[in-house]
Amino acid sequence: MDFSSDLELKPRIGMQFDSLDEVWMFWVQYGGKSGFGVRKHYSNKNKKTGHITSYKYVCCKEGIRKADKRDSLALNPRLETRTDCKVRLGVTYMDGKYKINEFIEEHNHPLHLPETVHMLSSQRKITEIQAHEIDLAEDAGLRQKSAYNLLIRRAGGRDGIGYTMLDAKNYLRSKRQRSMVYGEAGCLMRYFQQKLSENPSFYHANQMDMEEQVTNVFWADARMLIDYEYFGDVVSLDTTYCTNRANRPLAIFSGFNHHRKAVIFGASLLYDETAASFKWLFETFLEAHKQKKPFTVFTDQDQAMAKALHEVLPETAHGLCTWHLMQNGIKHLGNLMKEGSRFLTDFKRCMYSFDDQAQFEEAWSSLLTQYSLQDNTWLKHVYSVKEKWAGCYMNAFTLGMRSTQLSESVNSDIKKCMKPNLNIMQFFNNFEQVVEEKRYSELRCDFEARQKLPRLSLESSPMLQQLSKVYTPSVFDLFQKEFVLFAAAYIKHKQETPSSFEYVIGLINHDREWRVTHDPNTKMLICSCRRFEMVGLICCHIVKVYDVMDIKILPEHYILKRWTREARSGVVQDYVGNEVEEDPKLQSTERYRKLCRMLIRLATEACIYPSTFSLVHETMHDLSKKVMEMRLMEDGQENKNSVRTSPSISSMPSRGFKQRIGMKGSKRLKSWVELQSKRNKTNHRVKNLGAKSALSASCSTPPEPNVCLQRATNQFSFTDLLTAPLHQSLHYVDGMYFNGDTSSVNIQDQDF
Repeated sequence: MDFSSDLELKPRIGMQFDSLDEVWMFWVQYGGKSGFGVRKHYSNKNKKTGHITSYKYVCCKEGIRKADKRDSLALNPRLETRTDCKVRLGVTYMDGKYKINEFIEEHNHPLHLPETVHMLSSQRKITEIQAHEIDLAEDAGLRQKSAYNLLIRRAGGRDGIGYTMLDAKNYLRSKRQRSMVYGEAGCLMRYFQQKLSENPSFYHANQMDMEEQVTNVFWADARMLIDYEYFGDVVSLDTTYCTNRANRPLAIFSGFNHHRKAVIFGASLLYDETAASFKWLFETFLEAHKQKKPFTVFTDQDQAMAKALHEVLPETAHGLCTWHLMQNGIKHLGNLMKEGSRFLTDFKRCMYSFDDQAQFEEAWSSLLTQYSLQDNTWLKHVYSVKEKWAGCYMNAFTLGMRSTQLSESVNSDIKKCMKPNLNIMQFFNNFEQVVEEKRYSELRCDFEARQKLPRLSLESSPMLQQLSKVYTPSVFDLFQKEFVLFAAAYIKHKQETPSSFEYVIGLINHDREWRVTHDPNTKMLICSCRRFEMVGLICCHIVKVYDVMDIKILPEHYILKRWTREARSGVVQDYVGNEVEEDPKLQSTERYRKLCRMLIRLATEACIYPSTFSLVHETMHDLSKKVMEMRLMEDGQENKNSVRTSPSISSMPSRGFKQRIGMKGSKRLKSWVELQSKRNKTNHRVKNLGAKSALSASCSTPPEPNVCLQRATNQFSFTDLLTAPLHQSLHYVDGMYFNGDTSSVNIQDQDF
């Protein structure tokens, strides 16, 4: 029935409707137009068929609230909203239609103004499209008030949006509660299963203790696997602040891409920062990336992390973060860093300024003597691991990385959108936003590299012309700064032997010298500064020797692919040998974009005239039915032909996340139970002694053995159901669920 005209909005005896939904929609629209709220009253059913034979709809002020015995105790009793209004609408079922057989129009209360009608409960409803908009605003990180104001402006006012800010807040709260219906562990596994269904290359792993509680979790999506294959030669690992009220550290593996921007290789939520947790983390990280080991790993001065790294990756170089090292120096030797002191400067000098080990030893000895620190325990420990932080002792490929500030920059972005009271799903949504921002930053750098040409400091140089087309702009700028120094370089003397040539290079106004060795057989140049061996870019000293040798083009073996514009070329396989696709649904996404553009243009043109609107509306209704029928057929065919290729997930049931007690000084938010317990402890003195004794006796009674046995033999677990692979079913036998394949069950007995 069409309710477009005001005349038809007023009920009349004998009006017919096809369904009760039409009757209710008509009554809601009439109430909104007249200025009163509506609600459903009661219905009558046929006892034999169960069909509704009549229905009554009333004004929201119908009836009188019964007397409440608690009113005398309430400090602020609820205001009255009922006035026993007699307005009602009655319909009865006759000849396949619902007909109006009763209508009372007169109210005994004032009606609402048109400006306030939208506040009535019956007029407030969040549509499916509006719910999607609220979800998008929540995912984008907008505050609820800002998002609501934005939607108000787009709707042309508060009365046009159809709901209030409280409705939006309640919708989001209900959505969070529904998302956590299986608990944190269950929701986590559902999230991982969803990612696996979207891309079979998604990797995740979790570790459980003897009580079947999740302790550590690791994950890496397809893009992270691809990034590690291209840029995983040097890795930075940092465990940031505790992400939520459970005080779980977030560990992030990151590195440099070909633009020298941060790229993420994997992430983990840890239970604690012990050697056992870090060992599991490194082993899982290698398994996810096909056991491909990095050349160098940079961490902070955590001894547990260093121990685990040495056990799992004994051949990988371990570098200490120089920033953390200096912070610890300030902590232990802050009394030596007062105003006017040069201790920190001299300490930095030992880190960065020496290529020769003898010069480092001399400077270190001078540092200890000058500040009388020969017996300092912390400096002795730092000196014992000098090969992890002193430049002259670090014989490792570092890409110029000397600290974990790279991963900490990622952590700082995560901290901006993290709050202690976020649940596990909100955490993953915010984490995905940070990862997408980092990836978009790389995409923006790719655009700049194609859009703009670098400015050459020496336009006639063939080497600069060559590398400006090969290197990415940021890497080329680093090389060009080094190339400019070649003009100040000169050869102090040259020494020739039958098998090699040695050049001693100096710089004008500089007292240092460097030695460059040339092997004619291999055509390799090795400089004592080891810039190419550590960073992957040649130094000005080698450029000077090439100039003397009259070589104007840099040989190919000195151009690392990871620094070039073509660094992302090649096929990458995942941990099971399948080719990794970053977006398996790329074609579907492109089709979606094309259809959106077409449909938006069609809607814009069709909404101008009623005739064109009716044509498009009817056509789209029929088209939607045909599309759904075809999709059901295609889905059924795909399910028959599909074969699950993702690795099996441990079917061991989980009892949830293992909770960690907050450390002293943490800002963990207390739950309602804790606050209530605190109130009870505060007010326990006013209770009578008998009640307190009874409570104490009930609390001190040990649990019965059957209770523990019942917990240990849990028959069904939602997490077990969710973590089962898609090709593996759960069989119900004698009241218990069993996995179709129990070979993947691996009980880990570890002491946490």
